Amino acid sequence: MERMELRRRLDSCEKVLIGLGEEWKLQAGQEDGRREQVRKAYEVLYQMIKDKDYFIITMATDAVIYDTSLGSRKEQVSSAGRKEQEISLCNGVKEEMLARMERVFPKRETPRDSRWERIVAPCGNETWRQCSKGCTKDIWEPGEISDDRCPHCGAPLTRNTIDAQIYIEEGYLPQWERYTRWLAGTLNCDTLILELGAGFKNPGVIRFPFERTAYFNKKAFLCRIHKRFPQVTEELKERGGSILGDSVAAILEGF
Repeated sequence: MERMELRRRLDSCEKVLIGLGEEWKLQAGQEDGRREQVRKAYEVLYQMIKDKDYFIITMATDAVIYDTSLGSRKEQVSSAGRKEQEISLCNGVKEEMLARMERVFPKRETPRDSRWERIVAPCGNETWRQCSKGCTKDIWEPGEISDDRCPHCGAPLTRNTIDAQIYIEEGYLPQWERYTRWLAGTLNCDTLILELGAGFKNPGVIRFPFERTAYFNKKAFLCRIHKRFPQVTEELKERGGSILGDSVAAILEGF
């Protein structure tokens, strides 16, 4: 797939679904250059999509994304789609009639989410703590429990990620509900599905679901960027493309 074509699709689409895979997770002992590269890539990605209606699924459990502009709790995400007036005129409603209707039925302000509310991390968050024995659904912020032991059963606390012996999923479920509502609104919309660095470690989180979403939404286009497995399925060859390479580097290069 030509990178210029991908950039054109990003500029023109109504909605953007982004999946950040294993390539975006900072590893223990990783060289400082790579860590800085990933942090910069988050900021470049922010500049690319900040004016779009988007949602991000991330497999990176390090929570670095929340320390970037993408994870802002103050800045809001733009809502995409044509203006109501444009839709009504396309459906044959005259401008005068539309003005009368708006006087009788004032247009409501569209709810908007802060940017951190457009991120879901189903694999968990390393900065959150949970009971290692899974005796409770409670999840704690860093430092909230001073002795790092479960106040209910006394077991040591551990990271709230899929690597825990018993993973407490309640931490990400509220955001997952937001995601599923947003995803339902992409049907029949011009949607770019941008899959970045998601391989086969946990393909049921991003890779397989993104293929299904692209398959059922005939206006969707899936672009998969991965340094080993960028291929798209035969069913999506007309509405999909692939780029072989490090997805973090691809974002830094503007595709």
